[in-house]
Amino acid sequence: MADQILSSPRRPRAARQDRILTKLRAQPALRASELAQILDVSHETIRRDLIDLDRRGLLRRTYGGAERPLRFEAPLAERRSMHVQARARIGSDAAAQITPGQVVMIGSGATCWHAARALAASGRQLTAITNDHPVAEALCDNPSAQIITLGGRLNPSERYASGPQAIEELTRYRANWAILGASGVDSLGVHDIDDLAAGICRHMIRQAQRVAIVADRSKFDRPALARIAGWSEVDLLVTDAAPDGALATTLAAHGVDVLHPCENRPDP
Repeated sequence: MADQILSSPRRPRAARQDRILTKLRAQPALRASELAQILDVSHETIRRDLIDLDRRGLLRRTYGGAERPLRFEAPLAERRSMHVQARARIGSDAAAQITPGQVVMIGSGATCWHAARALAASGRQLTAITNDHPVAEALCDNPSAQIITLGGRLNPSERYASGPQAIEELTRYRANWAILGASGVDSLGVHDIDDLAAGICRHMIRQAQRVAIVADRSKFDRPALARIAGWSEVDLLVTDAAPDGALATTLAAHGVDVLHPCENRPDP
């Protein structure tokens, strides 16, 4: 009986599909040929796995491969451990846009958290308005900062507040800048997998004079459920690589400045 259990085709299949999903958490899209090589199985085996995972809503099949479903994003704690150097640099570059005495609204997410840490380390006198608890906690390390946190319904896993109370409170304030993260950016604009988070971002954009989007290259050409903004509403994209293709064309057409390391700027 033990030999029959060990040789059951269900066990290696389940383990293989778990590896496929793990790899999709690390990058937004994969080629079937790449998966077949990594897992040392036939292309037909991978095709059957992708069909099964697509049917179960765990991924989306594409021509020649698969991508994450629209509502997938790794948990906050996991995202903080991903692309750490890139996100820290992006956060530092975004924080550098804020001059002493300015008011900044900061959204939720791992890259916004890095921006908050950089603002705290700068020691600049500023006022920060945020709905994100980890962002507020990071800003507390700057004794010169005035920190305003928004009320509302708390998302227990992402640790940000949303809903009518948060939106109503936002309307009381104006800001020089809004620094916002994203689940994905493409030629259509800036997107988030969470419609509640996207709603808060949209209201921050309305209350800010200028808008900076912070997103590493893994977010390029990646679809997500809810639209935050079109590029006509954005002033600056802070990232870790130069966009190309349709995204680059659209950014140029809308006059969006792009800040990235390829400009050979000195390290912070």
